[in-house]
Amino acid sequence: MKFRRILRHALAAVSAVLIGIAAWEGYAVWKAESRTAEILAIWMAKPQPLALASLSPEQRDILLKVEDPGFYGHSGIDVSSPGQGMTTITQGLVKLLYFDPFRPGFAKIEQSLIARFVLNRHLNKDQQLTLFINHAYLGAHGGRQIHGFAQASLAYFGKPFDTLGRDEYIGLVGMLIGPNEFRPDNPGAYNERVARIKALLAGQCKPTGVFDPFYDGCATRS
Repeated sequence: MKFRRILRHALAAVSAVLIGIAAWEGYAVWKAESRTAEILAIWMAKPQPLALASLSPEQRDILLKVEDPGFYGHSGIDVSSPGQGMTTITQGLVKLLYFDPFRPGFAKIEQSLIARFVLNRHLNKDQQLTLFINHAYLGAHGGRQIHGFAQASLAYFGKPFDTLGRDEYIGLVGMLIGPNEFRPDNPGAYNERVARIKALLAGQCKPTGVFDPFYDGCATRS
């Protein structure tokens, strides 16, 4: 009887905690929804150096295969695509637009819920992708923060985006997961990342699972 009483109390405590978390996250989603019109007005008014059409069909395919294979089919969250790492382009935008700063933990739950129930309803996929290619964080260079492919192309390769070679473009895409690690001036990590992505694109290998965004299954062999 004593054990049952302890168990009932424990279950009641766990239930109370879960209800509290659900209420807090529900409030976070409501708060995000109430701010969305203002947030999007600010971000849509920012310079957008690249139109989505600035990416060739191949460049778009490369970006999606690396960053978010299920992008055009999911509702902001994807927990099944190998190599995607449980963070979609939509979630990446939520991190950029709604959090300053972003701290792992409960913020990850909020990020996912806002992506699914707020941002994905307010922006269509092409609008999301346009914001992403123009404002994704791509490291610090020359004492300033680099955002977007156009700025990164000039900073890291000294040339406009539309003159990038295929490997250079792959390098920018590869930087997205770790902009200050996989950068051209860190050639060991950068070249390995590019090589793994090229092997993936060529069908020579595949990620070992959802949690393999670094493509360990595509590691080069010396």
